[in-house]
Order: sequence, then structure tokens, then C-alpha cells
Amino acid sequence: MELADLKKIGLTEGEIKIYDALLDLGESTRTELAKKSGVSPSKVYDVANRLLEKGIISSVKKNGVIHFSAADPEKLKDFLQHKEEEIKKEKQLVDQLLPTLLAKYQQTEEETDIEVLYGWEGMKTAFDGIVTALRPGEFNYIFGASQGYGSKQADIFFSQYYQKKQKKGFGTKIIFNEDVKENEKRTAIFREKPNEMRFLLQDTFTEINLYKNTVLLILLLKKPILIKVKNKHASDSFKKFFDTMWKMAAN
Repeated sequence: MELADLKKIGLTEGEIKIYDALLDLGESTRTELAKKSGVSPSKVYDVANRLLEKGIISSVKKNGVIHFSAADPEKLKDFLQHKEEEIKKEKQLVDQLLPTLLAKYQQTEEETDIEVLYGWEGMKTAFDGIVTALRPGEFNYIFGASQGYGSKQADIFFSQYYQKKQKKGFGTKIIFNEDVKENEKRTAIFREKPNEMRFLLQDTFTEINLYKNTVLLILLLKKPILIKVKNKHASDSFKKFFDTMWKMAAN
């Protein structure tokens, strides 16, 4: 092996040249080191000071002139041990920071899953997903809830869904369109705690259902169309919109 291999343990080219010169010359001044090593005289002190910090050379002042000497090569092992201890400390620091860093990374790098479903089978798939995802004490948030274009079929579907919802025990805050106010089949369950409902004067067949970082857009046509978007930023934005509408809606 050659002294150039000392780069692998963290020495720079200049440090290796100075160290090699000291091994050859023994105790030396700056001028002698510059001549032997090829390192510029103006840089010898900087390079030598770094080697002093690493503990692999020593220095002494004689008659006002600094003389440098190579330490016992065994000191390289001490240098490596010190590096290992520093790396261990840095690893511990990274381990402590990792949960915070991962949370930030996942937030910024979050992928968006989009799924489109059709018909009443699509409705069943989507709403079964809500029942599965939510636990007792958790809530979903709905606005734009309407009679639907095919209101009879919608009443049958939601009656079945409400049974599953009630059994699971999660809560819902819902803003119905005004035209649903007299539809007891659709509203009765939301008079019971922990559910809450309000009404808003609007005419739309588009319902938006928010749960677990998911936005479910529902066009309640004769053959419903559903667009499911799983993205925290989108869900948070729609939740702010819901909160504004909730304040506007009447009990």
C-alpha cells in the first residue's frame, strides 16, 4: 500500500504530503516542509494545523520558530477510533431526527391515488370503504347531499348504508340541500348523536364526502359517477370549504 491510500481514511492530498515529508525528514520547519512536500509555504501552517487536530503530528517552538514532527504511526488508529465515535454520535442524531424527517418527506412526496367508480355497485364499493376506514369516535364530512336524480333508488341505497354506519358507530357532519329537508328516510339518522346535520339552499346533484385524507366526489345521477381522490392536501382544502359552508348552513 502507498501513503496515497490515506485518502480513504479522510486525509487530504496536502495532509498526506506533509505527513510523508515529516516521516522522511523528522522534525522540520515550515520552509523545510514546503521544499520537501511541494506544498506552498503559505499553506503549510494550515495543513499542519489540521494534522495537529487529527493528532498524527506534533509541534514545538524553538527560538521563536515552530518545528513539526510526525507522531507515532500508531496514532492513526486513535484518529480512526475518534472518527468512529463521531460517526456513532452522528448516527444517533440521525436516528433521533428520522421520524421528523420522514414525516416531512412523506408530506411533500405524497402520492395521489385517483379512482373512478360507476353505478350503484360503485356506490356500494365506495361507501363500504368509508365504513371500513372509520372507527367509533371518528367523523366524515359531507356537503352537497341531495335527493339524487333517481331519488327512490338513492333512498334504498342510503337506508342500507345507514344500517352499516350505525353498527360501526362513527359520526357524520352533513350539509343537505334544502330539498332533502322533508325526506325523513334520508335525514332521520342524522338527528341522533354523534351525527349532526344542517341544510343549505342549493340545487346540485354533486355530493362531496371527506374522510381519512380522502375526497369522494359523487354525481348522484340515475347511474352514479364517483371520483375518489386520496390526497391529504386536497382533503384539507375541501375540509376548509366544508367548515365555511357549515357556518353558512341552517340547523
